[in-house]
Amino acid sequence: MANTELANKWLQYAKMDYDIAVHDKSFAPVPIAIICYHCQQAGEKALKAILAYHDEEIPRIHDLYRLLELCAAHYPDMLAKLSTQAKRLTDFATVTRYPSDIEFEEADMTLALNSAEQILSYVTALWE
Repeated sequence: MANTELANKWLQYAKMDYDIAVHDKSFAPVPIAIICYHCQQAGEKALKAILAYHDEEIPRIHDLYRLLELCAAHYPDMLAKLSTQAKRLTDFATVTRYPSDIEFEEADMTLALNSAEQILSYVTALWE
């Protein structure tokens, strides 16, 4: 039985993370690492919405590719359509949360925003 209410809550949080990422582009200087982090969170929460919808246990992991594999049990085409985006976003869960020597560029931010948007669009379309 579908758990639409819980899935919609996860998707709402995913959309808020994405909206924050888009909004943060207006700051000067642009907080690229923070934007990338919110994009990862948007993708993660969107994929967890699928698991919630199917009443599956939601693992406490940040690996979007692993989450994608779990979701593909219900939607097999997801792996082919979203694997690049999932792999691209996964590292942003950890490397952007704390100060480090890693410098992110605008191209990283653009790819993160595009990847998060593609995952969100796919998941949102499942319930339309």
